[in-house]
Amino acid sequence: MTDQFNEDLLQDEPLAENQENDLTDEDETIVPAEETPETDDETIDAATDDVVTQLVTEIKEAIKARDEWEDRYLRAAAEFANARRRAELRADSEVRAARERLLNSIIPIVDDFERAFQLVPADETDSTWVNGFALILRKLQGSLLREGVTVIEAEGQPFDPSLHQAVMVEEVEGAESDTVVAVLQQGYMLDDKVLRPAMVKVAQ
Repeated sequence: MTDQFNEDLLQDEPLAENQENDLTDEDETIVPAEETPETDDETIDAATDDVVTQLVTEIKEAIKARDEWEDRYLRAAAEFANARRRAELRADSEVRAARERLLNSIIPIVDDFERAFQLVPADETDSTWVNGFALILRKLQGSLLREGVTVIEAEGQPFDPSLHQAVMVEEVEGAESDTVVAVLQQGYMLDDKVLRPAMVKVAQ
């Protein structure tokens, strides 16, 4: 019986060896690795060039748009400044014209007062009513002075057609030619502009 058992064992060993070899062969089977596609350098370079070209184009367009808007802004700012300057000049001109009209309406009243005082009788010069009208005249003259109105100095001055209006020309003994010898109506300046020229008599 022992001999029979040993024979059976000997017969089983080759089978175990064969099975081990089969398992070893299966374990050592090499699975092929996935193939990695080769990178195409030329394709990448071309794509990069396209992106760079597009970015450069977009930057140029953005710069151009910025320059156009900047130019529009500067033009609009200049037009606004010019419009504001014209409006200010027009307003100043209108205010000055209104001011001149008002002052020119007061000056004839002053003329009337001055002519009236030349006709006051000598015995009335100190009367109450004369003093009252003299006060009114002084107030009117003070108002003109505060507004920048000044009397044109004419008598004894060389005749100046920009300041004087000659209504009489005659020979006057002792007076130089073209000299103002009498003022018939006062002239006035408003700042640096003639508001009304002085009406004068000039020596010939």
